[in-house]
Amino acid sequence: MIYLFEYAILVLFKSYEYFPGVFKDDYFDNVLGANVSNGFIVPSVTVLIAVFDLGFWWIILITIGFFGIEELFLYLGVYRHFWWKTIYTSICLFIFFYLGKYLWRMLRYHVDRFTLRITVLYFVNITIQGTFMFYLVAIFHLFFFHVNWFDDPSRDHITLVTLYFFIDSIFFSLVVVLRTYWFWHALLIIGLACVNLFLHQLGILKVSGNWVLGLLTAFQLGELFLLMYVRKLLHNAVLP
Repeated sequence: MIYLFEYAILVLFKSYEYFPGVFKDDYFDNVLGANVSNGFIVPSVTVLIAVFDLGFWWIILITIGFFGIEELFLYLGVYRHFWWKTIYTSICLFIFFYLGKYLWRMLRYHVDRFTLRITVLYFVNITIQGTFMFYLVAIFHLFFFHVNWFDDPSRDHITLVTLYFFIDSIFFSLVVVLRTYWFWHALLIIGLACVNLFLHQLGILKVSGNWVLGLLTAFQLGELFLLMYVRKLLHNAVLP
C-alpha cells in the first residue's frame, strides 16, 4: 500500500531524493533508495510488528529509530528533503504500523471476505510488477515509457509505468479472485499484449527489440500464475 502513497509524494510531488550512487541515472538512483526503504525495510518491520503484536511503546521506539536513521541520512548527504520533513515520516510510519496490525488481524479472521482478497491481490500485483519492472529497466534498459509529462525522461517513465500497474492490477485481481474460466485469463493476457503493442506503435513504449514485447507478455502471464498461487494461500489460511 505504501507504493500508492510514494507514487503521490515522491513521483508526482517530488518530496525527497536519495543518492545511493548505484545507477548513473539520478532519478533511477533516487527510486532505488526509496524502493529499498519503502519497498523492503518499512514493510518488513510492519510485518514484524503485526505478527508479534508489538504494543504502543515498541511502535514508538521503532518510529524513533527510523527518525534517527533519516536524520543520519540527511547529515551524511545520501538523502535530502524538498518540502518533506522527518516528522512527516514519523507520523506516517506510526499510522502504517497500526494499519499493518489491523490488516494482519483482518487476514487472520476475515480472509474469506471477497473485498479483502481483492485488496490483497491488488497490492501484491502492484508491488511485484512495480519492483520487477523497475529493476528490469534500470539494469537492462529493455524498454522505456515516454509521454513528455516531465522534463526528466526517467521520471516520465516511472510516472506512466506505475500508473499502468495501478490500472492492470484491477483486472489481475478480479480475474484471479473470481476464479474465472481459462478464457478470461487468456483474454486478459492477450488484451495486455495488445495494449503493449498499441503503446509501442504510438511511440509511447520504446523497446530495445521487438522480442521485448514478448518478454513483457511472458512476465504478465507469470504474474497471473503467481497471483493464483497467492489466492490459494489465502484460501487455505486457517486460524491458529
